[in-house]
Amino acid sequence: MSDKVVLPRLDLPGQKTHWAVVAVIGGGVLVLLMAAIFLIVVHKQQAGQEAAARAMEARAKEAASQVERLKLEAVAAVERAKAAAAAAAAEKAKPTTPVAAGDDGNKTTGSSDGDSGKSGQRKKARKPSGGRKPGRVAGGKGGGVPSESTKKTDASVDALLRGLK
Repeated sequence: MSDKVVLPRLDLPGQKTHWAVVAVIGGGVLVLLMAAIFLIVVHKQQAGQEAAARAMEARAKEAASQVERLKLEAVAAVERAKAAAAAAAAEKAKPTTPVAAGDDGNKTTGSSDGDSGKSGQRKKARKPSGGRKPGRVAGGKGGGVPSESTKKTDASVDALLRGLK
């Protein structure tokens, strides 16, 4: 019994991973990592594009509101111009009784029965220089003082503009 018994060596395949399996798993992890990076980059790009689109849309809305505001201001300016033109036309069409009364007053105060030709000189002396009519205010077409109709139209335009705001 002196013979030794040699038992076969048992190597189970599950004890050490084969290098091919390690390479396949490594490749899969690498592919998943690259896909994740790709998705993050694409997401950031889309978010940037959406933000730019929102900013452009906001600028377009702001520009549209400015255009609308300018249109309203232009309409108001046209209405004010029409009101001013109507007031000027009404002022022209208005009878000039205060001017005529001023001319009559100059004629009657300068003449008397006892004057010996000096009334003609007085008329010339009282005539304003520059050929202007008495009663006119220098420095403008419609005179220095606005008429009542002009004041009314200005007030109505102001009220209309306040209503638009």
